[in-house]
Amino acid sequence: MTYGLLRRMSQDAQGRWQRVMRMLLLALAALVVLLATLLATLTGFNGRLLYLVLVLCAAFAVTELHPVLSWLLQRRLFVEPFQYGVSTSGVDIQTASSRTQIDWSGITRIRRRRHTWLLKYGMSQIPVPRAAFSPEDQRIVDDFIVGRPEFAG
Repeated sequence: MTYGLLRRMSQDAQGRWQRVMRMLLLALAALVVLLATLLATLTGFNGRLLYLVLVLCAAFAVTELHPVLSWLLQRRLFVEPFQYGVSTSGVDIQTASSRTQIDWSGITRIRRRRHTWLLKYGMSQIPVPRAAFSPEDQRIVDDFIVGRPEFAG
């Protein structure tokens, strides 16, 4: 598990609207920085504009904090090899220190995202990276999800 994969999985878990909002916030921050720079050069230094720029940059940084903090806090766990398996009974997630079996009967929804499958299991959402499977196995899992409308979400 690399930081890049963890970040992509985190972005997939956030949902489409949050990604759109993050892009709009980034565009707004860039526009405010441009305007603040332009106004500061024309009229002199303005402290209020600087505070507005810092608040917008901080709001954008909040969306990036979750994957960074997850990586920093669980870096040793992510260095261990992960092994994912899909069978007729459920999904197996195995690391060097633990093993988790998730039965199909406990999964209420599966969301197909670009880099992950998000399994809704009770109150938790468990991401399973697509990169852990070959392209043929990815197609088999996608066909299974499409064939089971009670899982599709």
